[in-house]
Amino acid sequence: MGELVVLPKTGDIFEDVRGGDRTMRVTCHPERGTVVVSLWVDKICRASFQLAAADLPRLQETLAGMQFAPPPSAGSDDTPPPVTGTDWAETA
Repeated sequence: MGELVVLPKTGDIFEDVRGGDRTMRVTCHPERGTVVVSLWVDKICRASFQLAAADLPRLQETLAGMQFAPPPSAGSDDTPPPVTGTDWAETA
């Protein structure tokens, strides 16, 4: 099992839209030079990602650049196709 670290004061917890006690925790660890994103189900951490502090500005720019248009009206034919792994990989 991995090392348990007390949740720092800098960070936040986000609830998954699917519910089921799924959360994403984002924490800053300046002493390690990382930002940690961890995925939780109930009280169990299922996955984590340690982002180097040097990559944080790029992540912030990526998130800031994401915009959502208003949802199309019912019966509209302009619904965009769902994003698939292939679509995402081609844009990366």
